[in-house]
Amino acid sequence: MNRFEAAPTDTKKRIIDAAIQTFVRYGTRKAAMSDIASAARLSRQTIYDLFGSKEDLIRACIRAVTDRNLAQVQARLPEHGTLAEQLDIYFAETVAKGFELLQGAGDFEDLIAGHNEAGKDQIARSHARHEELVAGLLAPYAESLRASGLSVGQQAHFIVTVAMGLKYNAKNREDLDALLGALKLSCLSMTGNR
Repeated sequence: MNRFEAAPTDTKKRIIDAAIQTFVRYGTRKAAMSDIASAARLSRQTIYDLFGSKEDLIRACIRAVTDRNLAQVQARLPEHGTLAEQLDIYFAETVAKGFELLQGAGDFEDLIAGHNEAGKDQIARSHARHEELVAGLLAPYAESLRASGLSVGQQAHFIVTVAMGLKYNAKNREDLDALLGALKLSCLSMTGNR
């Protein structure tokens, strides 16, 4: 959350939670504000008063999911010191959770297409926050990465870009876990942690 965005109120949080459930159930284009209002047990007008438009609500949902997932990663990191453990936490709290959410989608294609249209800028900001977190994990290995011809930022961008793509393209959870394992081994190799 940047300094210009207020923390969500309980009502906003309730709407965001209802919107996420509704978007997953129907897809973002097919979900109506009346569906979200019904799920939140509020009037449509309350939603419009607080968010302005469906597009603004989609952006708020993307921001909320990012906030929650990255907070979970940050909360768990102090318990684990190795890069392998830290990457496992990052993948579990972000990519795996996203994959599981998408698996429950009633209309996967609509959910992805609709949220990409309305939330493209918010998704870019979300990925930048992910890259910042991953760069922090990689910072102690900057020398090893430089020896491989990469900066910490380049490796963080690579990890986040690949990991985010996997949640859309993995065939099932077993496939996702295998792909994330390969990505982790690649990163450990580049940082001298094999």
